[in-house]
Amino acid sequence: MADKTPSPFEKTASPTSSTVEPVERGHVGKLRSRFPGFSLEVRQEESSFAVTKNASNADFDPIPPSKRTWNWGAYIAYWMADAWAVSNWEVASSMIAVGLSWKMAIGACVLGNLLMGLIITVNGRIGATLHTPFPVLARVSNGYYFSYFVVLSRAVLATVWLGVQTTTGGQCMEVLLTAIWPSFKNIGNHIAEDEGITTAGMVAFFLYFLLQLPFLCIPYTKVQYFFACKSFIAPIVFLAIFGDTLHKAGGTISNSTVITQPTTIKGSVLAWAFLSNLNSVLGNYSTLGLNIADFSRYARKPSDQNVQAIVIPIIFTIVGLLGIFTAASAQSAYGKVMWNPIDIIGLWMESGSHAGRASAAFAAIGLLIVTLGINISANSISAANDLMAFCPKYINIRRGQLLAALIGSWAFVPWKILESGATFLAFLGGYTIFLGPMTSILMTDYYIVRRGNVSVPDMYNFHGIYRYSPKFGTNWRAVAAFFIGCAPPLPGFINNIKVAGGGTTGVSSGGQHIFAIGYIYSFVAAGVFYWGFNRFFPHHESMMDHAETGEEIIAANDARNQQERRASWSEGHKPSLAARAFQV
Repeated sequence: MADKTPSPFEKTASPTSSTVEPVERGHVGKLRSRFPGFSLEVRQEESSFAVTKNASNADFDPIPPSKRTWNWGAYIAYWMADAWAVSNWEVASSMIAVGLSWKMAIGACVLGNLLMGLIITVNGRIGATLHTPFPVLARVSNGYYFSYFVVLSRAVLATVWLGVQTTTGGQCMEVLLTAIWPSFKNIGNHIAEDEGITTAGMVAFFLYFLLQLPFLCIPYTKVQYFFACKSFIAPIVFLAIFGDTLHKAGGTISNSTVITQPTTIKGSVLAWAFLSNLNSVLGNYSTLGLNIADFSRYARKPSDQNVQAIVIPIIFTIVGLLGIFTAASAQSAYGKVMWNPIDIIGLWMESGSHAGRASAAFAAIGLLIVTLGINISANSISAANDLMAFCPKYINIRRGQLLAALIGSWAFVPWKILESGATFLAFLGGYTIFLGPMTSILMTDYYIVRRGNVSVPDMYNFHGIYRYSPKFGTNWRAVAAFFIGCAPPLPGFINNIKVAGGGTTGVSSGGQHIFAIGYIYSFVAAGVFYWGFNRFFPHHESMMDHAETGEEIIAANDARNQQERRASWSEGHKPSLAARAFQV
């Protein structure tokens, strides 16, 4: 048993490895008697390392061998599901608007996605090696209590973007309903105009919200098959939109100002504009750059997730190019540059023909699947892991996804954010100055400071070696490096928010330039200072000479749990096919 095994690191590791008490199995809440089959407490397997069931659950534990189901193809499907999105389709629009040519815009996209692909792959290897989620890994470098700040920062962002993507899905649903029933657009509006949504839009939003709930319940061991499905459907939809728009434009895009416009800025203005847009590309997926371990931990072997370094720059560049060419085609086809594909398929219905309506309906269905994939891959699972860190006794991944969907879709009123929340969108866009230091500290700690020598059991023990301070439970080195990374870009961040809202500030051009490269600066600065603090003020108690992953204990518990499940099934307790489809 795990609680009888002496630790080989008695001087440097916590007593976790030798004093773990098995979590009670099969425990149910008091509601079971009133609601048979339901337990307020989530399912508890015997935890590999958690001292009590308040510290972990079956989803929060290191992923056991039987649930490591993602191979390299799953990661290709994952990024195909993530890349084919409206936001990535439109990524070059803001770059061209500030004076870059379309070629320079694509150059910024290629370079930014190449760098982010490397960050995601290198950071993802930590999760693929240790098989623990991001909130648990964050405890190593930040300490137990400061890690909650890091996790909460990521959770809020994921939840808000989940709501924003749900609003985009609601717009697709509105197009679909109008294509099927043209009278749907004539529904009278009974919602105030300043709310940013109509009655028809709210109906569509609510229907999409309901539609996505069962998809959020797909277990993480099977969700890669949905990603694979989307990776075929999404390119077909976007290529169809591009092909139809190009056909209506006469088969050429050379006359569009999107293509013919040269770079209209020069010198230092051009340099800062390019760096600013490069920073925006990096920031676009800085969230997953931070918490990629939430997905890489499902890898069958660490090398399976390495394919991300190649896939990310290729797929995202293709999507960005198609967005540019479609916008250029739209100028000739419809008389104006159109970046949003939802607006384009909405025009297909204007003729009133059955063919136009059918095309719009099928395209809307495809975009519905696209937004569903985005909400699962980039938002809901990430938010669920973060929420689970705060209350693992009652929240697992599935409950966390549903809770995040409820909060993001209704509490944050995302339709109002998109309609009139320029200030809030500027806040979300500039949030990367906080994510950069968090990512850099985590990577620097694992690869440079500790050289991979960490203790997984201690990550689950609040009195283990990663507590750092008995009173504060925080690593001051991480706190100092974090603020050193994000403080200099902060004035520019505030200025960006004020300008988006129509105001002005007295922030100098230098402060604005630092914010323009906020993610790059904060990532580098925090990493360098974190290394320096550990170099000159090391925390010897948490340093180890080799890694303690606890893989033997994890494998033994997994084998026992699998054996008990098979025994239960042989006794006639085998769940139905539908139940097994949603079973982890």
